[in-house]
Amino acid sequence: MKQYHTAARRVFQGVLMSAGATAMASSLVLPTTAQLAGHWQLRQQEQVCPLDLIENASALGGDVECAGRWLGEKPSSWLPTPDGIWLMNVEGTGITHLNRQKEDEYVGRTQSGGVLILRRAP
Repeated sequence: MKQYHTAARRVFQGVLMSAGATAMASSLVLPTTAQLAGHWQLRQQEQVCPLDLIENASALGGDVECAGRWLGEKPSSWLPTPDGIWLMNVEGTGITHLNRQKEDEYVGRTQSGGVLILRRAP
């Protein structure tokens, strides 16, 4: 009988954990390109690359050459996700995902492991 209670407890805990993950995932909201469009700054340590997230066709403007030096290839577009922003290459393949930390601040990594911070320009 004790084994039955232990197994039932594990199943119940699994159901609770699954329900929590589902509730958390459903609380993430996909921002629109209009909400994220505008002037941003991509930072690595003290260096800054100004980037423009353009609403139309999710294109990128600003100093994409600078960002490309850090990312290993030049980003040409971007895509909002429920938990961040993807920077994409010319073929539409993701270069890096920047994870939302708080409103108007996203953090990602370079291919070599360096930290990148994307913040909306003041």
